[in-house]
Amino acid sequence: MVVKWKTETVKRIADKISKSNSIGLVSISGIPSKQFQQIRKILRGKADLYVTRNNLIKLALEKTSKKELASYISNSTGIILSSLDPFKLKRLVDNCRINAPAKPGSISPFDIVVPAGDTPFAPGPIIGDLQKVGVKAQIQSGKIVVKENSLVVKKGEKISGDLASILARLGIEPREIGLNLKAVYEKGVVYLSDVLGINDEDTRNKIRTAYQYSLNLALNSGIYNKASVPYLIQDAHNNARNLAINAEIMNKETIDILLAKAHGQMMTLKEKLPPETLA
Repeated sequence: MVVKWKTETVKRIADKISKSNSIGLVSISGIPSKQFQQIRKILRGKADLYVTRNNLIKLALEKTSKKELASYISNSTGIILSSLDPFKLKRLVDNCRINAPAKPGSISPFDIVVPAGDTPFAPGPIIGDLQKVGVKAQIQSGKIVVKENSLVVKKGEKISGDLASILARLGIEPREIGLNLKAVYEKGVVYLSDVLGINDEDTRNKIRTAYQYSLNLALNSGIYNKASVPYLIQDAHNNARNLAINAEIMNKETIDILLAKAHGQMMTLKEKLPPETLA
């Protein structure tokens, strides 16, 4: 017999799926509960995130004819539902990065510096622990202070257990964690994460460049369309006017130019004639 809560969970998620524009799967591996709740808070109002057993997510997808997405379920997976299009959903998920305490044995993503200033610690054995990991600490006016910025680990170096503990106690969280979008389903199409990771400005520039190349091709080939017709008509107008000018055909477009040309020729001739002929 199927447990009632499982049936209800599948039904609830399936109902949400049927009302969503984009249905995504995200990896939630390695995200502590505190940070997970912070991510939920960031997503609130823009996307709903559900976590349950993988087989229940699969059943919900199959119940709504979205079974194509089920093949991307693996390890710790959540389902994210939104009215946003897949590209905006990808951007939203990528921006949900949360700082977290360092893990012992992990590799530092950057140089970690403990800044100079007061600490929350009262004088005691903790000062030895601080100094042990390279923090330049001393007792001053009845409290422990860091007397100068202290580089405790460089980028690419391993974070020891002692240092991880000290950083956590100082409130320094050098690790950045978040959801990893696997795939998104929209209107019968499954988009993988790498396809959705585009840069808006780069894409706009590529579209502008492609448009300009296409327009130039149409103009040079005499292809008529909505974009090229105004330029082709203007070019034809200019060619016709130039032809009329060269053929000395007078009309409202050429008369001013032909008169100016005649006047220029007359002034040139005048300069070449003897003065007595102009009397």
